Amino acid sequence: MVFGKNGQVATALSHHLTETPFLGSDTANFLEPLSVLKSLELIKPKIVINASAYTAVDKAESERDAAMQINGTTPGLIANWCKENDAYLIHYSTDYVFQGDGDHSWTEDSPTNPINWYGTTKLQGENAIRESGCKAYIFRISWVYSPWGNNFPKTILRLAKERENLNIVNDQWGAPTDARDVAKVTANLVKNLTKNNVSAAPGLYHLRFEDFQTWYDFAVRIIEQARAKGEGLTLKSLNPISSEQFPTPAKRPKNSRLDTKHPKNLFT
Repeated sequence: MVFGKNGQVATALSHHLTETPFLGSDTANFLEPLSVLKSLELIKPKIVINASAYTAVDKAESERDAAMQINGTTPGLIANWCKENDAYLIHYSTDYVFQGDGDHSWTEDSPTNPINWYGTTKLQGENAIRESGCKAYIFRISWVYSPWGNNFPKTILRLAKERENLNIVNDQWGAPTDARDVAKVTANLVKNLTKNNVSAAPGLYHLRFEDFQTWYDFAVRIIEQARAKGEGLTLKSLNPISSEQFPTPAKRPKNSRLDTKHPKNLFT
């Protein structure tokens, strides 16, 4: 079963796991964990995929309790259920668990030190899952986008049709992640788990499918592709700026480079 049916990764997964129950907040509300546990008891899945998350990074600074419940506490309860019922758990985490300094790539073993509340809640979720002792695959992913939901490419395209000038941060490094790539990896893992044919043991893994770039680099690519497809854009100028020139309620890591040497041949 899959939690978070309306999210980008879950929507992508629905094209692969066509006979799997997908649950949203109307049925399994992570702010009401009893509804989540009730759903687990009702369906009794052998593989649980948690694609539910509180992802409003800036809003998390003021909605701390809700963000922690959704990203930290409830995933821990799901993990405990999986441990007690001998079920696998597949869970998605984030590059924001790191402090985001330097220019190196973060490995699965790199020390974590989130610099905002969103990252703190996601790290709490990771820790709660690992402490449960359940058979869990935790995938850290970054900068997720897809044809569905709200994401960076959609925002850039909308603004490029409304404004003549756009300023985009050019000192935060990471890798855009298409939710459809994450879904393919997850669906393949589910298939192999079902057949008891998995080469990778449960654990923490980084997933990355594209080259490292800045948000500005990503925006340039989006605009170039939009123009190549004949999109009517108002935009005349795309300008690189520093993080300091674009303050936000939640501090962003400048280095979100995820090292993927470890799982590259295991999941992709």
